[in-house]
This record gives sequence, structure tokens and C-alpha cells, in this order.
Amino acid sequence: MPSTTTAPSARLAGPARRAAILAAATELALSDGLAALTLRRVGERAGVASGLVAHYVDGMDALVAEVFAGISARERSEVAGVRGIAPLVRTLTDGTRDAVTRVWVQAWAESPAHARLAAAVRDEQAAWRALLEDALREAGAADAAPVARALLGMIDGVNAHALAGGRDRADHAPLLLRALEAMLGMQRGALDDSQ
Repeated sequence: MPSTTTAPSARLAGPARRAAILAAATELALSDGLAALTLRRVGERAGVASGLVAHYVDGMDALVAEVFAGISARERSEVAGVRGIAPLVRTLTDGTRDAVTRVWVQAWAESPAHARLAAAVRDEQAAWRALLEDALREAGAADAAPVARALLGMIDGVNAHALAGGRDRADHAPLLLRALEAMLGMQRGALDDSQ
């Protein structure tokens, strides 16, 4: 019977081994989703035995939460340098982050049954709202918090719908910007910086 284990990887010290396992789990989540994070599959991806994965993580619930939080934080860091609310909305709805959207959708679905994942989702949602609040304040919003909450929900919604082949992605940003202008009491086209 053929072996199902991967060739052993180089011997690494504790923190380096844990980092390699976390990196492998992150790659796996982005390629196959959070549900793919099992001891066996993470071990295969990392090139180690599943027992070694178990040794370096505090249970699979903790690993899933950590992987989710890392993926979300990395995406937030990538877009943090985008200046202006319109470019930010365009960046977040352009379709280049479908793997991250799938991770978010799965995290929302699994959160009720997994306390650590639920806490990570809440923390990441708060961090995203703060990023959007800052961008909205720069755009002149007086009360950015409720608008940021609504905008985050709209961005998440159109991205999640797009996974199932919803509306043409080119429609997403203009629709969200029109809704945002209405919420902020701006004239139509006020946030259109594409001219």
C-alpha cells in the first residue's frame, strides 16, 4: 500500500516549525477553504506528521481562528495604503480577493459553533470597520461609525454574492458608491473620482 505521507521536511526549531505549519495552513485555507484545515491535511501541506501539527497548535479550533485572523489582517494591511473611499471600495470589490471572501463566508458560517473563531471574526470585523471609518472621515463623513458598518456589510454582501456568479463585478463599486453618497447626504457623483 503506498504511503500517504509527504517526504519529511527539514528539521526546524520550535518557533520556525510552528511558523511553517501556520504558513501551510494559511495556504491550504486560501486554496481549499477553512473546512480543509484538518491535522492530516495541514501536516501533508507542511510536510510533517499530523502529530507534529497537533504538538504545535492549541487544537484545531485555535488554528482555524488564527489562520482566519491572519488572512484577514494580511488583506487589511494590503489595502491600508489605498487613499480615498472610492478607490478603497473599488479595490475591495474588484474580484481579486475571492479566496479571502470564501474564507470569510466560511468563518461566518462556522462561528456560532466555534467560540475562538467567533471571537476572531468579531475582532476582524471591528478592525475593518475602523479602517473604513478612517477613510469615511477623510471623505467628510461626520458620523462615520454607522456608515462604516453599513458599507462593510454591503462590500461583504456583493463579494459573497459574486462567489455564486452574481451581478457583473463592474457594477459593484458604482452601486456601492451611489449608496454611500446617499448615506452621506452627498450629491450623486460626488465620490466618482474616475474622471
